[in-house]
Amino acid sequence: MTNRKRLAQACGVVALIGCVIVAGADLLGVTLAHNIGPVAETISNVAAGGRYDWLEDAGLYSFVVAVLAVAGGISLWKVAGWDWVIGRILLAVLAGAVVAIAAYEAYNRPGGGPDLHLYFVGLLAVCFPLAVWLTSRGLTADPRAKWALRLFAAIWAVAAPPLYLMPTVEALARAGSPYS
Repeated sequence: MTNRKRLAQACGVVALIGCVIVAGADLLGVTLAHNIGPVAETISNVAAGGRYDWLEDAGLYSFVVAVLAVAGGISLWKVAGWDWVIGRILLAVLAGAVVAIAAYEAYNRPGGGPDLHLYFVGLLAVCFPLAVWLTSRGLTADPRAKWALRLFAAIWAVAAPPLYLMPTVEALARAGSPYS
């Protein structure tokens, strides 16, 4: 096995560990924050200046490491083409947006200032499916797998934005309650 292949595999392991850490941080955060429910609230609400916001931020930073590990790992594959290059750039932009989300206190701004959280989340909504679509050609030699990745990216691009606009389960329950 070549050093390049070993390094690419190590990047893959780092990426998987980073994803497990962020998922664990999210689950632990909503479990520990008694006023936050995993269905009724967003992860952003757990990180909104509460007692466990540091946990969500740490999870997000581990996700940044995961995304950068993916970008670094796939850059070792030496796949040519503009789509591959732009896909890797989009992964770096995605990582930057996640850093901005974690570092910028969107809901707890002592000096006021603009709420940029929504814009960063929108950037994620654009970068993620585009990066998947553009790198799909180089990720697999199997044409069916390539189109499965592209289908996933298309479904994500169409399905994710409406989820952001949906009211929470709690708000839906209150709207349908005679006691609201």
